[in-house]
Amino acid sequence: MSRLATGVQLRPIDLTDVHVLVVDDHDDTLEFFGVALQQFGANILKARTARDALTILRTVRVNAMVSDLAMPGEDGLWLIQQLRRLQYEQGGSIPAVAVTAHRDRYAGERVTDLGFEAFLMKPVDPYDLARTVASLVGR
Repeated sequence: MSRLATGVQLRPIDLTDVHVLVVDDHDDTLEFFGVALQQFGANILKARTARDALTILRTVRVNAMVSDLAMPGEDGLWLIQQLRRLQYEQGGSIPAVAVTAHRDRYAGERVTDLGFEAFLMKPVDPYDLARTVASLVGR
């Protein structure tokens, strides 16, 4: 474990064998989030649209989802509503992290009320992203 100057110990983040679906309409963000989580051992699936993400979620079992909120067409709020309608066995309870650069458009409380377990503002620190996913999957 590492130790901060204040003496607080930090647990290492281990996302080995954790499957994370990353959803964003920008390729650079998909790549950044993917690399950030892979550094901690996560396996990454990527989707550029909410509809593509829903298809993946219906066919592949993932442990967590990280989704942008502001996307053309169906957005991240639409996606979480569709996900939460699925049965548990179909992935309806997958923990999800909302990310956005639009603080004024999406209030954290509203987003978590709609089904996301966590909310991060862009630009997202890779460590914060990994720590948030690890927390949601019990690591």
